[in-house]
Amino acid sequence: MSQAPSPGPWVDPEIVDPRPWACHEGIVKFIEFPVRLPAMSRRAFHLYWQRHHSPHVMNATGFAQFMRKYVTTHAFPEALSGLPPHYRQVAAFEGAAEVWIASLREVFSWLSHPLYAELIQPDEPRFIDAAGGVEVILAREQRLFRAETDLEETDLVKVHALYRRRPELTPPEFHERLASIGSVLVAESSLRRHLRQFVISHRLCDPYPEELPPPPVDAVAEFWFEGRAQARAFFGEPAFAEVYGRVEQALAAGGEVRAVESKAHVVHDEYSFQSTVVQPRSFGWS
Repeated sequence: MSQAPSPGPWVDPEIVDPRPWACHEGIVKFIEFPVRLPAMSRRAFHLYWQRHHSPHVMNATGFAQFMRKYVTTHAFPEALSGLPPHYRQVAAFEGAAEVWIASLREVFSWLSHPLYAELIQPDEPRFIDAAGGVEVILAREQRLFRAETDLEETDLVKVHALYRRRPELTPPEFHERLASIGSVLVAESSLRRHLRQFVISHRLCDPYPEELPPPPVDAVAEFWFEGRAQARAFFGEPAFAEVYGRVEQALAAGGEVRAVESKAHVVHDEYSFQSTVVQPRSFGWS
């Protein structure tokens, strides 16, 4: 009997790549934007995800050992007011599940682990509508700003901005320009004062793994805030449109950016000293 795969050596997350979109080496981020089964209420969906599925995943030790960090974000019941006009909030997405894996090789060891097929995969159709437009992207993260080294992310508000590049732009051109305007954004003090963290997750460069469907997005900008008031204030700053908004529109196909606003819950994080919660915790968006 062949042994189940085991993860390789720990990878230091402080070793950063200035051009994470240009190679497959280093920590890979698996992001899924789930869609709720129509028969479930929103409350039932999020209760199941947070109180059953996430602890279930972490308790499958052989499978979970590949997950160096695991964060779920849960979409708010009502749309955030005050987003830029070119941001379209995706009502179907109930948030995001984000998993950090030490390498691309380990991503496939993780997904091919026997416990995934035996325990995890059968649980997903109990609350996720696979035919409802679920989207998955493999990416590498570019951290542009973090207010604290070991930021407590649980209960922070997060806005995902999903970009599909204009077809006339090559992937390197798109990623270089998005990274450049991201750096300009965090250099602007009127914008940075509202943020707790800002990262861009860049789609893994080609050849994209053929085992997975081509992702419908090329990059995801992730804006983190203390609360919804700070998010509204940030996007309402004139500097946002001036230094970032106009350029991101010029990069995005159709000039449109899809957005998901949610509340973060850190299930597991071996990359920082922040507290993590595997067992059920109090539930709610307020």
